[in-house]
Amino acid sequence: MNLSILFFEALIYASLATKNLLSQYFDISGFSSTEIGILMAVLPVVSLVSSPLWFKISSRLGQNRIYYIVSLSSAVCIWPIFAASDFLTSLLFMILFSLFFSAVVPLGDSIIMTSIKKTGGRFDRVRLFGTIGFAATSLLLSTVVGISFFWLFAATSVVLAFSPIFLKKKSDASRTEATESSAGAGSLLQFSMMTIGMFFGITLNSFHNSFIAVFTRQNGMDPSVVGIVFAITALSEIPFLLVADRIIERIGSMKILLFGMAVIGVRMILVSFATNVYALYLVESLHGLTYILMYYSLFHFIHYGLSGRQQIFAQSVFWIVRSGLTFIVGSIGGGIIIDAFSVFFAFRFFGYVGLLSAIIMTIVYLSFRRSRSNSG
Repeated sequence: MNLSILFFEALIYASLATKNLLSQYFDISGFSSTEIGILMAVLPVVSLVSSPLWFKISSRLGQNRIYYIVSLSSAVCIWPIFAASDFLTSLLFMILFSLFFSAVVPLGDSIIMTSIKKTGGRFDRVRLFGTIGFAATSLLLSTVVGISFFWLFAATSVVLAFSPIFLKKKSDASRTEATESSAGAGSLLQFSMMTIGMFFGITLNSFHNSFIAVFTRQNGMDPSVVGIVFAITALSEIPFLLVADRIIERIGSMKILLFGMAVIGVRMILVSFATNVYALYLVESLHGLTYILMYYSLFHFIHYGLSGRQQIFAQSVFWIVRSGLTFIVGSIGGGIIIDAFSVFFAFRFFGYVGLLSAIIMTIVYLSFRRSRSNSG
């Protein structure tokens, strides 16, 4: 495996770790839960338009070139957020930052997958380095944000500025040909079912990431706990990523996704009862059976289960749902519920909704399979 790809993946997910900690920065800055929810929802709202736009531009000018633009621009645009002192100014600068940052991870993963499909390799091993980069950054920041949140913004700027160094200096004009030449036995119907399941499941994860800082503060926990929580959640993904492709080939993408949906519902409920640090750390270790299963199973299905033309459509929908709609509902909806009731009620509410959606989706999937077997 090319080391440059591994370092590149680690850095783009390191930037995602710094983005998640913005919710803690806004909480410490004195914004309400509704305001935090709106600020954290800016990125997914903007991504609904910006991500497809950047992908379209990259298809003409090359993915590598566009990645340089979005990563370096993000490295610069993060700083005005640090300088802002009120909600409206912060909102304005979050919109500016999001215009570029919304494309960093989608474009980065697309570049990596294109390279893997051309040269061979396993995406689960590459994605493992993304998890390591995320965990290491979260752990490092947990020790320094208590000193000053300046280091959060400095870390964001550094990882975004350095990530393009590991891109190969070559044309990616063959991207479309490589994508369209691939074939798969999957259907858009299964993709639609899996996307609906991912929406419900990852909405819970989005809510968690936006408001775990509020939860820990209201429980009287140290500010460093948030970074440690994100590190634990990232490290818990490693066992699955070591065998992800083999598990999906043996069990199937849909079953893996449904299992992740059920566990994340249980996890949210348990978090609401974790009123001390050690209980919280234990519950958060369940993350390795939630988000990564849903994200990876659908991502794998798109690239290995669908044909080339279907992939182009499915990839756009995937990022709109994964980075857009789920965060909008999780952040804005979560903030409103917390302000209306409490952070503990909100975690419990999202958990029960997630568990119920997993049960309903499982019933629909089993009914669909039964009808197919009867018709066959």
